[in-house]
Amino acid sequence: MQPDAVIGHSMGEVAAAVVAGALTPAEGLRVTATRSRLMAPLSGQGGMALLELDATETKALITDYPQVTLGIYNSPRQTVIAGPTGQIDDLITRVRARDRFASRVNIEVAPHNPAMDALQPRMRSELADLSPRTPTIPVISTTYEDVDTCPVFDAEHWATNMRNPVHFQQAIARAGGNHHAFIEISAHPLLTQAVMDTLRSAQHGTRYTSIGTLQRDSDDTITFRTNLNTVHTDHPPHTPHPPEPHPPIPTTPWQHHRHWITTKRSGHVAAAAPAAGTLLGQHTSVLSSPPSHLWQARLAPDAMPYRGRYRFHGVELVPASVVLHTMVSAATELGYGALTDIRFEQPVFADQPRLIQVVADNLSISLASVPAAEASSNRWTRHATARLSSSPAGSALPDNGYHRQSVHGDEIPDVAALFAVHGVDGLPFTWSVDSWAPRDTGLVVGVELPEALPEGSIAPLLDAAVHVGALADDTDPRLYVPAGIEQMWFGDAVAAPRASLILDRTARDSDGITVDVAIAARGGAAAVSMRALRYRALDFGDGQPVAESSDARSFVHTIDWQPRVDVVDAQAHPAPGRLTGPQPVAVIGDDGAPLRAHLENAGYPPAAVSDAGYLLYVADSQPATAEETDVDFCVRVTAEIGSLVRTLAAEGAERSAALWIVTRGVHESVTPSALRQSFLWGLAGVIAAEHPELWGGLVDLPAGADLAESAPILAELLVAPSKSILVARDGVVLTPALAPVRGTPVRQPLQCRPDAAYLITGGMGALGLLMADWLADRGARRLVLTGRTPLPPRRDWELDTLDGELRKKIGAIRALEMRGVTVEAVAVDVGCREDVQALLTKRDRDGAAPIRGIIHAAGVTNDQLVTQLTEDAVRQVVWPKVAGSQVLNEAFPAGSVDFFFLTASAAGIFGIPGQGSYAAANAYLDALARARRQQGCHTMSLDWVAWRGLGFAADAQIVSEELKRMGSRDITAPEAFTAWEYADGYDVAQAVVVPVPSTAAVPGAVGAAAHLKPAQDWSQMPATAVRTELEKGLRRIIAAELRLPETDLDTDRPFAELGLNSLMAMAIRREAEQFVGIELSATMLFNHPTVATLARYLTNRVAPQQDSSADEMAALSASAGSVLDSLFDRIESTSAEGER
Repeated sequence: MQPDAVIGHSMGEVAAAVVAGALTPAEGLRVTATRSRLMAPLSGQGGMALLELDATETKALITDYPQVTLGIYNSPRQTVIAGPTGQIDDLITRVRARDRFASRVNIEVAPHNPAMDALQPRMRSELADLSPRTPTIPVISTTYEDVDTCPVFDAEHWATNMRNPVHFQQAIARAGGNHHAFIEISAHPLLTQAVMDTLRSAQHGTRYTSIGTLQRDSDDTITFRTNLNTVHTDHPPHTPHPPEPHPPIPTTPWQHHRHWITTKRSGHVAAAAPAAGTLLGQHTSVLSSPPSHLWQARLAPDAMPYRGRYRFHGVELVPASVVLHTMVSAATELGYGALTDIRFEQPVFADQPRLIQVVADNLSISLASVPAAEASSNRWTRHATARLSSSPAGSALPDNGYHRQSVHGDEIPDVAALFAVHGVDGLPFTWSVDSWAPRDTGLVVGVELPEALPEGSIAPLLDAAVHVGALADDTDPRLYVPAGIEQMWFGDAVAAPRASLILDRTARDSDGITVDVAIAARGGAAAVSMRALRYRALDFGDGQPVAESSDARSFVHTIDWQPRVDVVDAQAHPAPGRLTGPQPVAVIGDDGAPLRAHLENAGYPPAAVSDAGYLLYVADSQPATAEETDVDFCVRVTAEIGSLVRTLAAEGAERSAALWIVTRGVHESVTPSALRQSFLWGLAGVIAAEHPELWGGLVDLPAGADLAESAPILAELLVAPSKSILVARDGVVLTPALAPVRGTPVRQPLQCRPDAAYLITGGMGALGLLMADWLADRGARRLVLTGRTPLPPRRDWELDTLDGELRKKIGAIRALEMRGVTVEAVAVDVGCREDVQALLTKRDRDGAAPIRGIIHAAGVTNDQLVTQLTEDAVRQVVWPKVAGSQVLNEAFPAGSVDFFFLTASAAGIFGIPGQGSYAAANAYLDALARARRQQGCHTMSLDWVAWRGLGFAADAQIVSEELKRMGSRDITAPEAFTAWEYADGYDVAQAVVVPVPSTAAVPGAVGAAAHLKPAQDWSQMPATAVRTELEKGLRRIIAAELRLPETDLDTDRPFAELGLNSLMAMAIRREAEQFVGIELSATMLFNHPTVATLARYLTNRVAPQQDSSADEMAALSASAGSVLDSLFDRIESTSAEGER
């Protein structure tokens, strides 16, 4: 398109001169850069305002303000004034008092004002060598009062341009005399209405068109082409039309064939590309009460909304700064100036096209996405949430003295290189650090951008702040990633290309750091302020990011019981240091006397606990009584077994012994006595993980089995230890293996009744609230959420004094209510029959809808080693799960509800060290699910691995390390719910949800350590050589984990003094198992706290001819207790998230 004339608005006259051919693009950029550079020192000293007044009214208004000038004649109804900031704000107030529009223009200087007089000489001198040409397209200049002036676009002109008023109204009126189509070249139409007002006022008698090129929050290509076509159709081209006769056109010899094209209709409206620097797409307002807002965009890997790239270990991610800028931009668009309780929940993977949705109401805002290919599945992942603050946009930020901070030169680190060490590659925006000043508690950093920021954009500065904030603590080598922000204010954008970041570290712990951050123009007040920006530390061993599985159904397994085939091999090839052949046996517990006699006949002489090679603990098979409930039984038996383990572990290498446990009927769980023994299945897996050197196994006999008659099979098993549960039925020993859930589903997808209510215990915890959302997606309209901690009265829900966790719960409940769901949040101890019965009685009395479905998600963790378990700690953990499930089982018997879901854990199956009580409680839920299923009830226990960043897994790094050790990982919330929905379609009582192949044996089965291949054949080496090689290899492994040179690692120095923590211990254990070739105890480093003592201990394990030396035992007795206390205390934590 060839314009007939061009007009430039203020600085736009530079672009007009380039288009007209008077300047080259390079010359135009030079003029713009020179003007911007000269004006930069004046930033913050002036401003401009758009007024709904004509020129006469404006001149009268500013009479008493000699430093304020009429800077722009915009239209007959609009003018722009320029001058000192305070006077501009005063005039805005006066105009608004007249009920007329007045607003600040986003600029921090006062062009077209006497403030420019001092800059004109330098403008003339720096552009003196400019050589403009005669324009090839007419230019109607806005610089001069006489718009017919034909300017020479030299240095004098540009000095005048920055000082004179902009005569835009007069230029438009002049052009309207012989032109009718006006096109505004801009990213969003700002002057289109002013153009039409001017043309209508001129009364030329011509029909005009005023149109833009692009429009904010729309698809650029579609908008541009549509506007281009509008201009063409308004003035169709004149095409020559020759007279008759016309030449004949040959016909086409069509060959007709039928072609049927089948198209797949999409259920989703096409989404626009996100706006620059954000993930915001097209904005839609939803007419609800209160109003809601939706922004939807399509994110494509080859068209990201920023210029750079950002990868973590090769996986393309959307940086946290872009997510944060998205939330800020949406809040600003809605008129808010602050956000609180910002949470970064999941990274946004950019490895495939994704649909992005940002949803806001008058309380909160959230960002979610789904792979574009799976848009119809509604498997959305929530990435970030925040609460909108009532602070209006543009209001004053808290004065923390940021503008008084100064930046001093110091050695400047290479920020990109520091992050590259951790696998972070690239930056989304271009910025650099030009000054670096460490302080006692933080940093003052100068940041320089290659150009001034676009209007309203703070994305590059946010990116710099998020990156630099992670470097506020240089004492920790781990990578810090943003986890959340307590409060964030944002005022006017920083327009200058140079800014200061002021960072104060306010807290530091083993999990990360907390930093206060301010972003300000150099020497100016803070434009952005972040209070309590929390960073979470990632260890080097935390692994690489993994995008969600496209088919999370592959995570769903059931347990298949298969005949044990490795008994002979286990007997013929015992592990180093294990017992071989019949040994003295001590039978402890129920019905011990007959069993002792029959085992003695089989060659196992009876012995006291202190002298026995095999300890056989027989669980009590009597039903519960009023004096001893199932919880009481669990507490007592756990204490008894813990005492046995403690005794055996304390004797260490002096004694070879194996602990066995016998249960009856737990496999089927059809009797109350079998159900109460079931917790031992979970406890057994943890003992096996913590103390593989002394674990024998757990055998489940049929319910009511006579122990004397079972003696032969027990005698055969004692010499063949097993980490997995063994089930003896009809002379066959069964062992578990994971099997895929396949076949034809027996149930339709879950659909809740709109006239029923659904109960979620632990419903106010992180996972419980997600489950509430999940039920709402399936039609639930009435939810009862219980927890031990009551919410404050609704009248107090808006108080600023509420902590972040409480605000998040309240926000989640309100979000459910905005979807039309009635939420009843009740403080109830689910393990107390009286509390639950009182709740149900009250609901019946009030005529509430009946409860037709149960999700039992209540739970508490308190990680302790089995040797450290106390009765109080065990009771605390098992109470909500065991007592709670008993109460619910009685209140909602089989057949009374549509579903009964028990959220358990894979801890009992996998054997996670430190989770003995928790695994025991979850094994009880598995057994209850089997019992109810046999009664015909739709009951399922879901054995989850950790949910990434949620619930108990949010801080469970020990669990993550163990999952890695077993070749697994945690799962995301979308993966968890996809797996749940899939499993629910099948008739399974116990679903194991874990990312491992279904063909594998259950971790912990006999032979599960077969993949361990020692670095050397220890059995063929002399004991002294074994010890030397072990010491050398252990020193290498431990030094690498501690990041020390091997020569600096003293073999006799305790690990605790070297800074060893529990996560390092788990990683060292994993490497040592591969090196030594046997499974090792989780407490190995605690019990043998130096390289030398550990090497001696392992020498005795792999080459038993070498006896433990007296000096090792002396060292152990002197230091083991303190090492255990100092190290394992670091992983011991108490959490009650599910119950809150």
